[in-house]
Amino acid sequence: MSLLYEMEELVPLVAKLSEKYTSKESTSVSYETARQLMEAVMYCIKECASGQTLVSSQRLSAAEAYQYGYEALTQKVKRTQAVYNKMIVNFCGYGNRNYEAMVEKAIPGFFLYYDAQFAPQETIITMDYPTICSIGGKSGIDAVEAYVKYISYEQKFMGAFQRQYIYEVIGRDHADHKNGFSNICRVILRHVLGHLLIKKGFFEEAGKQDYDKLCNLVISSSGQQLREVLTSLLEQLIVEKYHADMGMRDYLACDLDDLVVEMQNAAEHDVMQQVIVL
Repeated sequence: MSLLYEMEELVPLVAKLSEKYTSKESTSVSYETARQLMEAVMYCIKECASGQTLVSSQRLSAAEAYQYGYEALTQKVKRTQAVYNKMIVNFCGYGNRNYEAMVEKAIPGFFLYYDAQFAPQETIITMDYPTICSIGGKSGIDAVEAYVKYISYEQKFMGAFQRQYIYEVIGRDHADHKNGFSNICRVILRHVLGHLLIKKGFFEEAGKQDYDKLCNLVISSSGQQLREVLTSLLEQLIVEKYHADMGMRDYLACDLDDLVVEMQNAAEHDVMQQVIVL
């Protein structure tokens, strides 16, 4: 289904949107507003193309594509807010002020001020707290949907551990973790995978010999072998502890390529504790 349109098909849509924008008091808007409204139209059309709102072998008119897309993104807003409302009930920012501010204040602000009709392309919030997977080039509700989903995965993953345990691990990773801008879940994920690699219980105190063991394991493995082992351990963990949540697995697996490279460099220079907190 092709959704590429000429300007003569798009301009009438922008004109109609302009009427709504000015409450039909005028069809004349500033250049900046006209550009914003054109971006809004294109965003909705793109939403139609990327969504599964319609299965058709026929070419849609620009007006049809816009309407389907607009309806799809309004439903996406509702679904994303439902995911957020479920997640926030037991949300814990583990003392990190940036994490707490983004989830408890910024995201609700997005839902409050997001304009699905006239500015659906605007993301509004900065999403300063980094997630393991990148949001990429997404904007508007597409960006916030991914962000909320990623944070929900993080909360579910860390929620399987006692909060005090999380506090202890991130405290050993960074003394000033309350004001840090690093991803907390990545620290816990690497901690867990490190323990699984050397077959050590999560709650057992680790010493230099454990870091030496991990270094030796990394040095004796190729990057591909290490990646495969980590993938297998993560898969097993997700199946056994998280009811085979493959969405969570895929999200957490975004860190594995970087982890392999960082572990290899750390093993070479004997600074594994800078990559993984055991």
